[in-house]
Parts: sequence; C-alpha cells; structure tokens
Amino acid sequence: MPNAAIHLQASQGAAMSARMQHGLKMLQMSALELEQEVAALLADNPLLERPEETCDERPVGPWSEARSGGAVPDDDGEASTPAAVSLHEHLLQQVAVSALSAHDAAMARVVVEALDEDGYLRDDPAEILAALARAPRHAEGDTALPLLAPAAFEQAFGLALRFVQSLDPAGVGARSVAECLALQLRRLAQDEPARALALRIAEECLELLAANDVAALTRRLGCDEAELGAARALLRSLAPRPAQAFAADEARYLVPEVIVRQRAGRWVVSANPDASPQLRIDRACAAAVRGARGWSNTPMGARLNEARWLIRSLRQRADTIVRVAEAIVAAQQGWFEHGDIAIRPLFLRDVAARTGLHESTISRVTAGKYMATPRGPVEFKHFFGSRLATDDGFRMSPKSVQVLIRDIVAAEDPRRPLSDIRLARELAQRGVKLARRTVTKYRDAIGIPPLEARRLNALAAA
Repeated sequence: MPNAAIHLQASQGAAMSARMQHGLKMLQMSALELEQEVAALLADNPLLERPEETCDERPVGPWSEARSGGAVPDDDGEASTPAAVSLHEHLLQQVAVSALSAHDAAMARVVVEALDEDGYLRDDPAEILAALARAPRHAEGDTALPLLAPAAFEQAFGLALRFVQSLDPAGVGARSVAECLALQLRRLAQDEPARALALRIAEECLELLAANDVAALTRRLGCDEAELGAARALLRSLAPRPAQAFAADEARYLVPEVIVRQRAGRWVVSANPDASPQLRIDRACAAAVRGARGWSNTPMGARLNEARWLIRSLRQRADTIVRVAEAIVAAQQGWFEHGDIAIRPLFLRDVAARTGLHESTISRVTAGKYMATPRGPVEFKHFFGSRLATDDGFRMSPKSVQVLIRDIVAAEDPRRPLSDIRLARELAQRGVKLARRTVTKYRDAIGIPPLEARRLNALAAA
C-alpha cells in the first residue's frame, strides 16, 4: 500500500508538471496556434464542446478596421470579422505601419515581393534590379522608388532586407536555412538556455548537424553531449520554413489578442473574444462520468479533469495577456497619443514589476502577440527597448531617436545630405548626444541609406 501511495503521488506530480508545461506552452502561442491546439484537444476529448452560438450572437474583434488604421469601434458599434491575409500581405501591412519614409517603404515592398512562398529571398539584388527595369512604370506611384544605379540599389536593398528580416514571422527574408535559423535564434532572450550554442551550430556547422556527427560537433564546439542535445532541441523547435503557416492556397487570419480603445480620455484594454477559444464541458457526458462508481480513477474521469483544467487555463491565459497589455499601455501612453516619437524605454522587468509576474512569463506573453489600436496592429514587442539619456536627464528609447533621425533626414537638402557625424551634431542640438557609430546603427535600422546613397537617389530622381 505505501508503494501504491508513493506511485500515485509521483503520477500526480508528473501530471501536474506536464500540465504546467502545457499551460506555459499555450501562453506563448499566438491566437492562431492556440486555435489549432484547442481544435486538436476538442477532437480528442468527448467531454469538451464549443458553446452553441449564432453568427449574430458571436462577438467578433474589429481586426480589419484596426489593421487599416481606422478607429476601433465601440462595443455597441458594428464589428467586422478578421480579414485573411497571405504572407506577403502580412509583411506589407507591417511595412505600412512602420516609420519608414516613402522611398524606404517602397524598397521594403520590393524585398517583400521578391520573397518566395517559404519566405526566403532566392534572387540576387542585380536580378531584382533588372526585373524592375523591365517592368512597366507609371507616372503616379513610381516616384517613391526611382531606378538606381546598381551599387546604390544593392546598398539600399540590403538595408531594406535587414528591416524586412526584423518583421514577423521570425526568419523571413533569409537567404539560406542557416540564416533563417540564426534570425530566429537572435529573437530569443540572450539568457535563453542553449541559445548561444544553437546559434554557433546554425552559423558554423549546420552540415555536421545534418549528418548527425555528434563527435565532430562536440569536438568543434567544445561542449558535451548534454549541452549539444539541448542546442539540438532548441534548433528543432524553430521553423526552417518561416512562412509555413501562410500556405499558398490557404488564407491566414491575424487575430489581435487585445483591443485598445480610448474611453473618456483613458486608454482601455479589453480581451479580443476571437483570440481565446470558448469551450465548455458537455453536461450530460459529465453527469454520466460522475455517476459511475470510482469515476475519479477512471480514464473518463481523467478526461473530465483535463477538460476542467483546459477551460481554466484558457481563462487564465486571456487574463494574463490583458494584465500585461494594460501594463504596456500604461507605460506607453505617449505612443498612443503621438506615435513612435513618444515611445518610452521599457524592459521586461518593468512590466514584470507592474504585474507581479515573472520576467519569463512576460517574455512568453509578448511573443508573437498583437494588439489592435487606432494606429493599426502593433506587436507587443514593439514597445520594448533600451534607454538613452538626454542632456536634461530625460530617458528616450532608440525608437524615439530613430524618429528624430528620420525627421532630420527628411528636412535635409537632398543635394547635400547629412553625414552621420552631422546627424550626431543635429541630435546633440536636440539634447541627444550619441556617438557617430550609434547614429549609423540607428540609421541603418530604419532603412535610411548613407550619405552617398542618398545623394545618388536624389540625382536619379532629378
């Protein structure tokens, strides 16, 4: 009997651990991934069912209006169903709501259109330039992207590619499987277990991994088999085809987790009912299960407990995401009023302190999640970043500095563009002191070409 009791406790502990892991996994899923997961669980558990509701009764989130940048309707306003988009549409939507200039956004669109169905860039920039030269041009709409000399085009294309590679889904815009995996790994937190080793494998010895040459891998990487196993597991969790969720013949829905509205001068966060599947327990089946003697120890009793746990977990997931979104919105009020120029420095630990949740939980909640705002769809991660000190002690985020750089470049004489040193001086006059190399990094990040390329662009447009 004691052995049986110990075995039962161990089984319960293992089940609890598995449920906790499953709950954390669901917390990290996007709304689409969660729907697929719930559909599989629903098919496997006869005690679960979806509430019966008509199309008129079912609340739907105003995703299409939020995506287009229109105002989000009130609760009593007419809502519309989410719009299905392809990979290219999904990327173009992100370009549209970015802070890129008209020229840089046009170049980013060129990169997006050059991607194949897997999200890879297979063509050489020279081939893309040749295709653009052959394409018919129209007076209206082509002014944002004049034809450039090959060297200038390649430089501008490279900057636009780096911007596209920063978009969702992670890994898009890669030119090889190794680069695709590396792009995804760099999105992970630096303290993610096995991240550094997995990144080395992706960049240095992916062929050894494909050949399953454990001895050569451990020797080259200077690690043991346990460390190698953890890195391999992390690599297996990545998507070698980042666009796989956007099947060419299937439309993909983008569903924001929360909706942010302005009410009576306050920004209010509410859960999007489309983002969390609604489930309930079949009462008749549950009554039949509970009517059996010793039902709690039967397989169907276990299914009933699983169903209850899943419903609680879905509710807890939605509540946690709303809590995190509320903390982000509270910290970034300026962004909702004025855009990226007013974004404040924010870290995972700041949101953790506001919510009382662990940093790892905040990381999971913000992974691949979007909020619908009057400014369009915005990824949770957009609001996070480091901080820079100004002369008056005010803390600015790099995104705010990038907006300043864009404004300065937009106002420059196109025939006499500013060097990065002069950009640094202009920023210093605004109270933001940065080294030239930092200005270069931020300029590159927002896809603004260097001085010579901007001068060539101006000459080509003349």
